[in-house]
Amino acid sequence: MNINLPLKTLISALNNIVSCNVDENVMIHRITSLDSAGPNDLAVVLDRGEASVFDPVSIEAIKKSTAGVLLIQDSLVLDKKCLVVKDALAAFLQLADFLEKNQEQKLQNVGANVSMHPTAVIDTGASVGAGSNLGAHVYVGKNCIIGANVRLYPGVKILDRCIVGDHSIIHAGAVIGSDGFGYQVTKMGLKKIPQIGIVRIGSNVEIGANCAIDRASFDETVIGDGVKMDNSVHIAHNVKIGAYTAILAQTGIAGSTEIGVGCQIGGQVAIKDHTKIGNGVKIVSKSGIMNNLKDGETVAGIPAMPFNQWKRLTVCLLKLPDLIKTIQPGKTLQKSPIQAARLWIRQLFE
Repeated sequence: MNINLPLKTLISALNNIVSCNVDENVMIHRITSLDSAGPNDLAVVLDRGEASVFDPVSIEAIKKSTAGVLLIQDSLVLDKKCLVVKDALAAFLQLADFLEKNQEQKLQNVGANVSMHPTAVIDTGASVGAGSNLGAHVYVGKNCIIGANVRLYPGVKILDRCIVGDHSIIHAGAVIGSDGFGYQVTKMGLKKIPQIGIVRIGSNVEIGANCAIDRASFDETVIGDGVKMDNSVHIAHNVKIGAYTAILAQTGIAGSTEIGVGCQIGGQVAIKDHTKIGNGVKIVSKSGIMNNLKDGETVAGIPAMPFNQWKRLTVCLLKLPDLIKTIQPGKTLQKSPIQAARLWIRQLFE
């Protein structure tokens, strides 16, 4: 999240500081994650919890980070500028609340020839480009930017600070910028991790009815130019989808996945979090993607495998019932296990 504030302003919002070895006058450009932070950024280091199935934060990852300042609970990280707090999640919650309450208040900016249903709402500071069309019960949140000639069908919700590019179409009931599913696991249950990023949608994008695209934890969930998305697709936080990719209905893409340019993703596909998918990849419907995919691959199945391999395996599985009927138990038992296995395999592929 872009903030451009001195560190001392952020410190003033916190009440659980243990120590700080940083000049409080230093300017902080962004609050962001450990892996994407630069020299002018504040990186929030959060543990997902003792009972979490997620991997703990790596000390090596902390040491390799180029973040200007770490917001962290542990002061034992050597040679790093740290704002050490008693509870990093509690501190992050305080910062998120402070920034929300103190965001700049601007007037709406509505371009020429914008068509709006009387029940549509444009909130404080939002901008809507010329020639756009907002249907019944559309909501455009605070400080959103909607490009020119955008069509928002009835019931679309574009939540605070999200961006929609020129000539894009979003169909009825879609929600852009809902919170990502981020929680810390504790003995007292799940504690919500603030989601302070945005969704950035490119130009000439079409998003189907009832899709949900979550805002990023810190930075941006990105939908590239020309992406086409069918109904009821879920895009989780921090996902990045390359230009001109097509995604069919009921597909779910888990957090921090990166998808290349010009991919074709079938219906009811499930893609694991933190997966990297290359350019021009084709994924057959109902596939489960558990690993990274290289440019140009075509895959199918659960877990996904090369398409030709999946076809051969499917044919073999279909032959199994008839094969079992043709093998006499007495004859099979007379052969050695290796001979019996060879017989089965030969008949399976005939």
